[in-house]
Amino acid sequence: MEYLPLLLGVIMGVITSYTDIRTGFIDDIHVFPTLALIGKLRGWENEEPGGVLDRIPVPVVEGGIVYYLYLGLSSGNLMLALSGLLGFLVGFGLGWLLYYLGGWASGDAIILAGFSALLPYAPASAKVVPPYTVDYPLYPVTIFLNSLMAVFPFIFMYALGIIVYRRDFAELKDILVSRVGITIQIGVWLMAAYGLKLILATLTGWMLVGIGSWIFTILLLYVFGKYRRVGNVIGVAVIGVMLYLNPKGTAVSLLRLMVILYMFRLFYAIVSYIRKKVLMEEVPVEALREWDILGETIYEYNMWPMRDRRSFWDRIKDALGGKGLSALFGSPGRIIASPTAEGLKKEQIEELKRYVEMGMLENRFLRKKSMPFAPALFIGFLISYFWGDIFWWIQLKMAGL
Repeated sequence: MEYLPLLLGVIMGVITSYTDIRTGFIDDIHVFPTLALIGKLRGWENEEPGGVLDRIPVPVVEGGIVYYLYLGLSSGNLMLALSGLLGFLVGFGLGWLLYYLGGWASGDAIILAGFSALLPYAPASAKVVPPYTVDYPLYPVTIFLNSLMAVFPFIFMYALGIIVYRRDFAELKDILVSRVGITIQIGVWLMAAYGLKLILATLTGWMLVGIGSWIFTILLLYVFGKYRRVGNVIGVAVIGVMLYLNPKGTAVSLLRLMVILYMFRLFYAIVSYIRKKVLMEEVPVEALREWDILGETIYEYNMWPMRDRRSFWDRIKDALGGKGLSALFGSPGRIIASPTAEGLKKEQIEELKRYVEMGMLENRFLRKKSMPFAPALFIGFLISYFWGDIFWWIQLKMAGL
């Protein structure tokens, strides 16, 4: 029975990966049949006929919740009994956040929630387990991070192939070297934060750990980022002291940290390139179809249609730049159509056509191309089950452990 989470996870992973690659959609019946039933009763279900595979129910969420409820009640452990449900909620919360940011479809969020219900805690087969997942059902965080790490090589090779095919070598150079300076600065600040925690522990005998350590580091990064010259001076000074006290250990840790930060910066640069140059196309309104996902927001302001082509990160910059939270949470006025993961509806397309015919809106719209993420989530689940947390392993290596 201890292999039930693995069995359900593999079945769901294979089916959802296949359907996501084949159609670009995830059916709830392959992850959460109860939700599919509710959707059918409320008229949410897609009525288009599918193959036999499309109608196979896989009770992953229900199985995970019942499985851990049984284990918990049998052992008298209330947290274990509720862990399947709590894991589902944690995974769904992470998936919903990515869905809200426009990076995932709703099906991806459901898949992560399903895997999370199966592995609220690390299984016995996992070799690298973060301490925060031992007592609490937070292993869904590991599944989520592993999925992001697992997809990186595929995204990199895909982007590299596109660049070579288009002979866009200037873009490749920009991906490899842009914003390296700020990456080095952040590395210096993070190393300084680690050194200052050691100094604090030496002077007071009190070592910051867990959430307190993260809060301390985030606050320092905020201050250093706001006053960069001061942050650079303090960072270099602290690293100098650390090098004097432990030359080899400090140098190795600093080098590891810089490499990891550069890899994350490279990942972000590649994803940005793919999002802007590969997975986006400009088409007339006549080419828009139901379920297409826009790459921009069309909204009505003072009885006139307007465009907003800012990404979510552009919104964050605007909000931090003095425009307030309104710049973060959306465009002013009534939203006509936006980059929701559920795609365009017929009524929205018809409204866009009317505005184009009236000459109030230029006949060019950004449309996103889909990229299946279900296989990456499946790989992340398998890594989490058989090996453990890649991100925590990286942190241990950074610390020289």
